[in-house]
Amino acid sequence: MCALPNSMIALVLYPEDPSLNFAALVGEIDRHLTRHCGGHALSWDCDDVASFDVAGLRLLLARPDPAPPGFAAALLLGAGPRPGGGSSPLHAEIPRLCLRLVEGAQRRHPSDTVLWQEDDAPLDADLADRLTAALPDRDEIEHILRQAAQQAEPAPEPPPDGPANDLPDLPTPDLEALRRLRRALYPRDEAEPAPSPQLRLAAHALDCTLMVVAMPVGAAMMTYSLMRGGNLAASARAMALTGAGLALLHGGIGLPLT
Repeated sequence: MCALPNSMIALVLYPEDPSLNFAALVGEIDRHLTRHCGGHALSWDCDDVASFDVAGLRLLLARPDPAPPGFAAALLLGAGPRPGGGSSPLHAEIPRLCLRLVEGAQRRHPSDTVLWQEDDAPLDADLADRLTAALPDRDEIEHILRQAAQQAEPAPEPPPDGPANDLPDLPTPDLEALRRLRRALYPRDEAEPAPSPQLRLAAHALDCTLMVVAMPVGAAMMTYSLMRGGNLAASARAMALTGAGLALLHGGIGLPLT
């Protein structure tokens, strides 16, 4: 049985009251899912917590009450596996779907503070209260975000000895915001393990065989293997395609083309 992926959760924090219309935001998402997905189920756990279930996936929207200390309001948006459900092809879209939820909320009620989290906690009515209760106050959150942004900024380069730089003084990009966006779009995956010596040797053997059968193809694959460390899957595909091409050519199918 395959393990289910983690949920992607975003907590949008508002220093001042955004006059958030939570029901209107839920209705907008409901209409969008109706147009593009169809058979989904909308559930209201209370006036400030709503969830959508569709094909083994759950989208959660919640307005924590009270908001974290120092903030006037907060909005929790999450996408993840449906509690008690099995695997679904939509699980691969969890980071993108959570990002789309945040983009929709930002269009209605923009905020500069968005905290991203990847967690295996179920998306239920208690999640928003648990997360907001564990947060520090506003001053500490902003201090942590400032420290992270400063550590991410590269050291200033010394001025050049040549002519003065005539490029405009553009503002420094918000590297921390870009990093959060990158984490949402591309969740961290374990690095692909390096092939074993046996697999690399098998790849080189296939490349040598290709050089005997079809010198240009074999030479190209041997060069690729020497530069990239050997890839058995690529060598096997090249061998299969070359064999299929030779079979078609000698079987007479390729003769009219010559």
